[in-house]
Amino acid sequence: MDSRAVRTFRVFVVVTAVVAVVLGIVAIVWPRPSLVLVALVFGVYLVVAGALRVFAAVRGHGTPPAWRWTSGVVGVLVGLAGLLTLVDPAIPLLVYAVLAGIAFLVEGVAALVGAVVGHPGSSRVPTVVSGVLSILGGVVVLVAPGLALTVFTVFSGIALVVVGAAALLLLPPRAPMRR
Repeated sequence: MDSRAVRTFRVFVVVTAVVAVVLGIVAIVWPRPSLVLVALVFGVYLVVAGALRVFAAVRGHGTPPAWRWTSGVVGVLVGLAGLLTLVDPAIPLLVYAVLAGIAFLVEGVAALVGAVVGHPGSSRVPTVVSGVLSILGGVVVLVAPGLALTVFTVFSGIALVVVGAAALLLLPPRAPMRR
């Protein structure tokens, strides 16, 4: 690899690693505002995506009417979801947490059923433990969705800091300068 390519790659790694560390620290120190900011950005994205979909449906000359109507309706629904997110960012966050809690419960029940009926390649005891822990996790998330989101945000922040620091520690050496 030539020296310019190595320098460019190093700059890319340093910038992305520093951004990861900074965002990770922000998520750890201010988990709830970080979640709200992510929800607001997502809300803006949904409004723009919905408007573009409606525009494409209206301007989609030569496309089948079924596609245009479907695209238009989906665009309106996506845009409304975005507006709802912008009005109250807590709603989609809580919906996400509740869906995650339900998913944990379903996964736990499926694991317990698998442990009872048995399936090839799995041991009953770890499958039962996994199922019980998944059900307990689902109950905790459903009982305290806000706390679950905060914990998730803090753990995500820790992961960002670790990944960013690791990238800086594993930075490739500088390329020798050509003269």
